[in-house]
Amino acid sequence: MSKDHDDVQKREALLRQTAAEYANYMQIDTTVERAALDRELESMLTRLEEYGTFLERTRAESRHTLDVLVPQVYSHYQSLQRTFQTVDQLAALVARVKNDLSSMENAVAQAEADLGLSHSFTTVIKPLFFVKRPTASPVIISSTDAIHYRDL
Repeated sequence: MSKDHDDVQKREALLRQTAAEYANYMQIDTTVERAALDRELESMLTRLEEYGTFLERTRAESRHTLDVLVPQVYSHYQSLQRTFQTVDQLAALVARVKNDLSSMENAVAQAEADLGLSHSFTTVIKPLFFVKRPTASPVIISSTDAIHYRDL
């Protein structure tokens, strides 16, 4: 029995040694992993807070754009309506003058053909239209001038 008793003691000693060795494997030090996880969570929270701040700033700027800048742009656009009308009237005046000049040239050409002049009338008149004159200041045609010309 002593042999059985010795075997049992040896087995128990071996079992205790094996249990102690496995116990070392089961002891896990999570402080390093936890510190890394805490740093990552802190970084994510910081980025989330920055994103929230960015969204708030964007909302504030959008509100400023809607409340201040858009009405200013619209007001400026409204003040330009008279200018737009003047430009449209000026374009109509230029088109009318071009049309009248073309009609006049056609009438002169027809008159020359009917009269049979040796020297054409346009060769006498053309130099008058193409004389270079020094320009002191640009001529500004007001919308009322355009309207008066159109009434002629």
